Amino acid sequence: MTPASPRASIITVVYNGATQIARTLDSVLSQRGAEFEAVVVDGGSTDGTQAVVQRYGSAIARFVSEPDRGIYDAMNKGATLARGEYVLMMNCGDVFADTDALAAALAVAQPGVEQVVFGAWERLEADERRVLCTPAPERAYFNHQAVLYSRSLHQRFGGYVSARGFSTADYLFFCSLLACPDVRRVVLQRTLACIDVRGVSAGLQTTSQKYAIDHLFGRATRMQLLAVLALHPAYHRLKRWFKG
Repeated sequence: MTPASPRASIITVVYNGATQIARTLDSVLSQRGAEFEAVVVDGGSTDGTQAVVQRYGSAIARFVSEPDRGIYDAMNKGATLARGEYVLMMNCGDVFADTDALAAALAVAQPGVEQVVFGAWERLEADERRVLCTPAPERAYFNHQAVLYSRSLHQRFGGYVSARGFSTADYLFFCSLLACPDVRRVVLQRTLACIDVRGVSAGLQTTSQKYAIDHLFGRATRMQLLAVLALHPAYHRLKRWFKG
């Protein structure tokens, strides 16, 4: 990190988010008491997202708009563009909990140490309920919009796996960090982000992938993994295929 580098980089990835991107960027740029930069990675939107972002001018430190291979490819691009010691991914449509959230996360981060700060988050559910979620890293319970972490961990752990059909690369990335004893972890009992999950469903594919990752890291038994996989549509197709 050079002396001129900001302490944190807030990375927002977006694709065709013209109706939501301003809400997220307004939240990012309203953060007080923290030295940070805003980085936006657009996947080549066709709905005018670029024009909305460009209205913010120099308030956005770096903005790139080009086709990508999906959300994790875009997040990796953002990490490459970032200059801050720490990174936080605030995706389009989501916001910080308040104007002091980033400063609160940075306040517990120890300079010069590779670490992950896990904060609480609020979920806006499909039925309009607001649900407060408390991080529990020992159970791999977290949300990446409420996680601040050392940017150097991207080089060390290789960033997010970007592969077609793989929807839990962020979960795998943070589980890898949690399994590393020399990566400092901090649990912050403060709400950092508000996540809008209306109309979004994780689906069975994501659930089965998480169980597979949990099994890899010793948090799920073989029987639990097999039980979830047995429910997956692909399991039954493969079973019929092998039976001929």
